[in-house]
Amino acid sequence: MLRLFLFFATVLCVSCHSNAQNDQRAKVLFADTSSTFAKQQNIVVTQGDLDDYLAYKKITGDTAGQTKNYLKILFSVKSILKWGMKSDYNKAVALAEENFRRRNLVNKVLVIKSERKMYLLKDGKTVKTFPVALGPNPVGQKEYEGDGRTPEGTYTLDWQRWNSSTFHSFHISYPNKIDSARAKAKGLTPGSNIMVHGTSKGVKKKKDWTNGCVALSNADMTQFRELVYQDTPIEIKK
Repeated sequence: MLRLFLFFATVLCVSCHSNAQNDQRAKVLFADTSSTFAKQQNIVVTQGDLDDYLAYKKITGDTAGQTKNYLKILFSVKSILKWGMKSDYNKAVALAEENFRRRNLVNKVLVIKSERKMYLLKDGKTVKTFPVALGPNPVGQKEYEGDGRTPEGTYTLDWQRWNSSTFHSFHISYPNKIDSARAKAKGLTPGSNIMVHGTSKGVKKKKDWTNGCVALSNADMTQFRELVYQDTPIEIKK
């Protein structure tokens, strides 16, 4: 009777330990909730995903300082596999790691209006510089729709348009609350659809030809979109 009790106790202990391990592996470490689209993807990264990745890469020791980066890579891996961009884990990891590397080449875009220059920055250091064109009335802060000015302030490149009349475009998150309040106080509309974009069908333009946007040549926009990713901050100064 005692042996039978010990046997079932052992089985129960092993089962509980196994369940605890499974529960730990199922623990969600990362889920992208930044947008409705991201939520609809229903992709999460679990402790099990992280453990498997570390084993695959033969990474041992203290990984605390890199865990956040690993989770971003793994979210990309699972997205790549879900949407069929790659067929197996090895290829998905290679693509996700390359995307992560490229995403971290630039972490800020700076535009100096008076210089007509754009600087791509990594931790404050210049990675690339481009000449830019602005609106036809570029001096001063943008105050209302149709004033021909390019806004000044700190924004985000929050979405892209691939099929645009200006080769390619990244939307600047203008107007912010301050911009909207400024225009409202004067009974004006702040304007919208401010972009970083290329040129219309590659046609050469005069010095400042946009409606308040920041324009690059198509050749420069090709380089820009290889180095800069959506959600990168952009600061525009006078």
